Amino acid sequence: MTNFLNKLGLSGEDEKRPALYAGTWYESEPGKLRSQLSRFLEHASKTLKTTPVDPSFEPSQKIDGNVLAIVAPHAGYMFSGQTAAFGYDAASGSRKVRRVFLLGPSHYDGFDFVGLPTQKVFATPLGDLRVDTDLINELVCYPGFEMMSHVHTREHSLEMQLPLIREAFGDVKIVPLIVGLLNDFDELSLVAQILRRYITPDDLVVVSSDFTHYGPRYDYIPFPGSVRENVRKLDEEAFSCLRKVDLNAFIEFKERTNDTICGFYPCAMLLAMLPEGSHATLLNYRTSQDMRGEDDENSVSYLSIAFSNPALPTGWPAAESAELALNDVDRDHLLRVARQALDTHVREGRQITSSDVADLITPVMKKKLGVFCTLYKRNIGHSTVHGDDRELRGCVGYVFPVKPLVEAVIDNAIGAASRDHRFPSVSKDELKDLQIDLNVLTRPKRTKSYKDIVIGRDGIILYRLGRQAVFLPSVATEFGWNLEETLDQLAFKAGFRKEDWKTQTYFDVFQSISVEEE
Repeated sequence: MTNFLNKLGLSGEDEKRPALYAGTWYESEPGKLRSQLSRFLEHASKTLKTTPVDPSFEPSQKIDGNVLAIVAPHAGYMFSGQTAAFGYDAASGSRKVRRVFLLGPSHYDGFDFVGLPTQKVFATPLGDLRVDTDLINELVCYPGFEMMSHVHTREHSLEMQLPLIREAFGDVKIVPLIVGLLNDFDELSLVAQILRRYITPDDLVVVSSDFTHYGPRYDYIPFPGSVRENVRKLDEEAFSCLRKVDLNAFIEFKERTNDTICGFYPCAMLLAMLPEGSHATLLNYRTSQDMRGEDDENSVSYLSIAFSNPALPTGWPAAESAELALNDVDRDHLLRVARQALDTHVREGRQITSSDVADLITPVMKKKLGVFCTLYKRNIGHSTVHGDDRELRGCVGYVFPVKPLVEAVIDNAIGAASRDHRFPSVSKDELKDLQIDLNVLTRPKRTKSYKDIVIGRDGIILYRLGRQAVFLPSVATEFGWNLEETLDQLAFKAGFRKEDWKTQTYFDVFQSISVEEE
């Protein structure tokens, strides 16, 4: 019984995730497994030298520059091991990989956002792979990331990549992430942007995903007859979205077709992280019907895809600079967009779109940036603690850069008027007395020590035990707090005792530019 529990990872020993599917989905004997993977990789290498792009779909660009990421299938090696090897051969030949971010779906447990492992080591028959536990411990502090050891223990989508990672790259560190349901574009962008800040030039992202699952076995029969050709058309359309790194098109494709891509959310996360100018190359395409033993009624598609970017010769670029500048035109147009969004929502009950304000969009407004919108009620008849005659009427925002600035301003102007739970919704009669204050934010950056925080310059995000709280840069100066008092208040805002920030706490800082109506 003890051995059985150990095999399932349920014995209470949580340091190492066992190779649960070795001996069933792939060889468990190291010599046989290494021989099989060597054959797969050798065949892939020879094929790619003469046929660098699989001709199944048209058009498809060649790899140009270093491989930033791959998508590989995760069926048993007899079905998809050869296809998966194409991506690993392409990635191992382009640069030295020191760490692998591994994203895959959950087939056995339903949950939202991203599941992190508590295990420190993932076993393979070819040798263990160590988890970057320092990074995992940072990620768990952010919204959308949670420790889920039981999900990792059962899941095969990541395990099927591990022997290939070990064989192709050796003793590298891994960051295993199981991606659950991401309910909307904002959630998807949030977790993608948080993860992106940690990816460095020496890292490779591996997404584990099969594509179309067709037939009664998968409860997906969107067309009668001509199974091979119709499945190929579905897969080609999905790949077209990936090839162009078009996240919106990929989401629209999924909503329209309900295509059974098991790794849809991991693939979407990758699209949200990839640098501008990246493209996908189809290296190999097969379906389970190409293999002996598969019936005619069911089909699973396997694609090997590599993402590259000709402008990035050394791999993933470093995180973007925290510098931010707004000229007078930017400031004027941001306030005009916010005012139009606010007035239209309150008076007409609808949300404007970026196309409604296309003539106001400046280049900086197209960039993904965080922003807070604060509404003040003016002419209140008495002086506040801040020495003016206005009072807070609503404040909401995006700390992380999940949307282009113009869209974020529209969302949060409306949100400040209707979604701040401290206040009732803004009425039409109030509009003439409201003043809009926008704070456009730089990307949050982790501090090595709380002592690096500068009051008056830095906005602060506190992360502790799964909770977060944020202060804009102006908060501490408005109340006259020093650094320790500010952190006391921030901890209290997050639901802790005032001095709890001194232990088990991380801080991000950001700067902001305030743009205020007169």
